[in-house]
Amino acid sequence: MTGFARVLVGLDLMEDTAGVILTRASQLATADAVEVLHVCDHLHHHHEDYSTGPFAASEDLDDAIKREAAARLALACAPFGISKQTVLGGHATEVLHTQAEQKADLVVIGTHGRHGWRLLLGSTANAVLNGTPCHVLAVRIAEGKATTPPPYQRILVAIDLSDESRQLLDIAKQLAKASDASITVCHVFKPVHHSYFEGHSLSDKLAAMETEAKQQTLQRLQELGSAYAVGSDALFLQEGQPAAEIHTLAKQQAADLIVVGTHGKLSGSTANAILHGADCDALSVRVQCD
Repeated sequence: MTGFARVLVGLDLMEDTAGVILTRASQLATADAVEVLHVCDHLHHHHEDYSTGPFAASEDLDDAIKREAAARLALACAPFGISKQTVLGGHATEVLHTQAEQKADLVVIGTHGRHGWRLLLGSTANAVLNGTPCHVLAVRIAEGKATTPPPYQRILVAIDLSDESRQLLDIAKQLAKASDASITVCHVFKPVHHSYFEGHSLSDKLAAMETEAKQQTLQRLQELGSAYAVGSDALFLQEGQPAAEIHTLAKQQAADLIVVGTHGKLSGSTANAILHGADCDALSVRVQCD
């Protein structure tokens, strides 16, 4: 397995997507390490008089909604042997954050691309990523009928070459070993003229400095690749805007998972841009800074 000891799956109980998300979770951890959470975010809590209908009060209606959700959750989990199941009321993102703080080192959620990578939980991807205190795997649900995904085969790791890059590579290696996948590692070098001199030529001195910086970056990338037994043909030093370059490379490499790092309570804008524009699954690794 991959080393994830406590996996929390946020599920919306849509029949054509639950199987995909639970399959991914089952590929990453044993059934007893997985807990599946469904959040009922349309409960009433108004203490109104429902005596003219089938329910005496709004609480009774809420209880009926939760019971129905629990029954459907049990049906979805049964094929995977997952017995830990929780149904709670509240705002999906807030509940997910609270539960993750208590019991998870990985959160698994489903996403689709129709509305800017909105979550199938009903919240935006940013809302879950910003504030979740652990790693987050966003499982991409393709348009049309969902199909059961095979184990990951091609993993693209996007690193910034900081010391924390090793944390991403450690996890990527675990995932690759568990599914016999290949690893591609990339770093995007942003030229000086993209930041400060767009549309203008650099002086000879600045051009020489940029060339040297690029060579040093390539050397660092090669050193990390060597440390993790990643061959030179699987190392890519791209040039340009990070998110766009990573998306392009992921398509060229037919990657089915992108691994990217995030820091602290707020995910970086680059990491968010990478996650939101990806056409495959994306794992946001919550890196620990020294």
